Amino acid sequence: MIVRVLKVGIVTAMTLLIYACGGGGVPEDATGEEIYVQVCARCHGEDLQGGTGLALVGEDARSIDKPERYFVQSISAGIGRMPSFRGTLNEEQILRVTRYVMERQGR
Repeated sequence: MIVRVLKVGIVTAMTLLIYACGGGGVPEDATGEEIYVQVCARCHGEDLQGGTGLALVGEDARSIDKPERYFVQSISAGIGRMPSFRGTLNEEQILRVTRYVMERQGR
């Protein structure tokens, strides 16, 4: 019984975290920038400088030299405190937002 309650609590917390960070309801044809603003900006900042989530640009950005597959994997499966967005974004949307971030990084 306790295990079941814990599982329900974890699922609920993860769902709330995803919605708190802007997940859900992304148009199929949204641009990378639109996806970033709707899904990523609350945690990573409107200017990609970080907040709850890590900075993606600037001196504090630790992902500045990471390959495209790093971002795709991180967004798809989650990394650290960042949840998976596999259920929120499709593969093409993940690729678009990845390329948007990398473009903003100057790559």
